[in-house]
Amino acid sequence: MPFVRSLILVIFVIVRVAFLTLLERKVLGYVQIRKGPNKIGYFGILQPFCDAIKLFTKEQILPFLSNRIIYYFSPVFSLFLSLFIWLCIPFLVKLYSFNLGVLFFFCCIRFGVYIVILAG
Repeated sequence: MPFVRSLILVIFVIVRVAFLTLLERKVLGYVQIRKGPNKIGYFGILQPFCDAIKLFTKEQILPFLSNRIIYYFSPVFSLFLSLFIWLCIPFLVKLYSFNLGVLFFFCCIRFGVYIVILAG
């Protein structure tokens, strides 16, 4: 059961980030007096999904003399790390409960530096 709850949490976080990106783009469109992402769906609701499809179908570029596996999987590790940090946030339903949540949070954040170094 904790695995299913964790999976639901991850899905909700990813959808929330997609719609916060849509909100940011709409606000920037109104601030700059131009039309925002209102093209696809009702008030642009389907725009985050179209953006995700566009990102997944783009051409991959590999820098010269780079390690292909580390270069491709470092963004994936960064995504998993940022989603893993959400596990220590207390919710109404206790998903994971442990006493050293703040220490776990700081340890997980420190790994982000190594992911950036591996990507470079």
